[in-house]
Amino acid sequence: MSQPGSPSFRTWLALGVYGTGSFTTMLNLGFLSPLLRPIGVTFGTPDAVTGQLATVSALVTFVAALVATPWMDRWSRATWYRLLGLLLLVGTLLSAMAPTFGVLIIARIIAALGASVVTANSMTGARELFPDVVWRNRAIGILVSATTVGFVVGLPALTQIAAHAGWRIAVASMALPAVVMIGGTRLLPATALHGSTARQPALASFRAVLGSRRVGGILVALGLNLAMYTGWLVYFGAYITDVFAASAALLSTLFLVSGITELAANNLTPPLLRRFAAVPVLHLMLALAGGSLVLTGIVITTVPAALAAAIIILNTTAAAYIACNAILLDGEHSHPGAVMSVASAGIGLGNTLGPALVGWALAMSGSFEAAYRVLGLLAAVAMFAVWLGTRNGRSRSGHPVT
Repeated sequence: MSQPGSPSFRTWLALGVYGTGSFTTMLNLGFLSPLLRPIGVTFGTPDAVTGQLATVSALVTFVAALVATPWMDRWSRATWYRLLGLLLLVGTLLSAMAPTFGVLIIARIIAALGASVVTANSMTGARELFPDVVWRNRAIGILVSATTVGFVVGLPALTQIAAHAGWRIAVASMALPAVVMIGGTRLLPATALHGSTARQPALASFRAVLGSRRVGGILVALGLNLAMYTGWLVYFGAYITDVFAASAALLSTLFLVSGITELAANNLTPPLLRRFAAVPVLHLMLALAGGSLVLTGIVITTVPAALAAAIIILNTTAAAYIACNAILLDGEHSHPGAVMSVASAGIGLGNTLGPALVGWALAMSGSFEAAYRVLGLLAAVAMFAVWLGTRNGRSRSGHPVT
């Protein structure tokens, strides 16, 4: 499905299916941000408790991604996408109909199982579709852009649907991209492209991934980067509503404006990685994201300032995410799917840590600003992990990652 030079039309269609998976995953990751308050009102749970739905989901994603790692290079992308899409569909519909908060937790666990390795399969699929590193990095940018479309279009749409028809209808609408994701599997490779790994012991995939200190450092940074993003996103709607008394229209506008800028950043980052080494770019993006969080309530005290911070956080965490994946997908790997599955586990762990940390800080301080400042400290830890993993060199080839 790949060829030298310009990729075929079928290759782009297959990438579109992977992009649909990224879009669906974003909706399942971020839907709590605009719907946290109405869900809490329905079940009588405070913000800090309702927000832990994201923590539970992320913890399930972490465990599921680790369990899936030995099988990532043994099953085809089409097989994986059918299974994951079905779980997402069932979890979404059950979430919309949940009669109690306990049932909602179970529903989100099912959806989290479905979302667990969608990103891993999308990124590995991009590697299989685009052997050329330049095209591959463009494909990564497109996949991250699909995630951004979920933020720019999906979250404002959920906000408006919830305002007019209730949060249950809003959640049920997330089933539509899951159906498209399942139907599109006909365009994906029907056989595993790394079938030789089926003859190897299950733990060989973990040894292949975790044997590199460089990979380990990038995985830690990837997880902490997502912790900052998710911890900020899950509570952003409640933060804007509580601190600035924002309406649904204003919240939708903030999601839309900040998300549109991220689309540009997603497609500018791959050319940036052609000019500069990925590791310094990663350091810079982490520093900017962490700084914006730390300044919440100090410099960021108005709606325009909150919008500026949202733009910075969205763009820098997205660029850091692209840089991390470009590094992880660079070079020859005997278990490329396993690399991305462990990366998904790291993302799941980060997605667990972020909302949990913000929820704890919010419960302790009663202040969204203080909670965000605590979250921003993770940037320093991520930068230290990158430094530890890469201090003896840049890339395997000695050249900047493109």
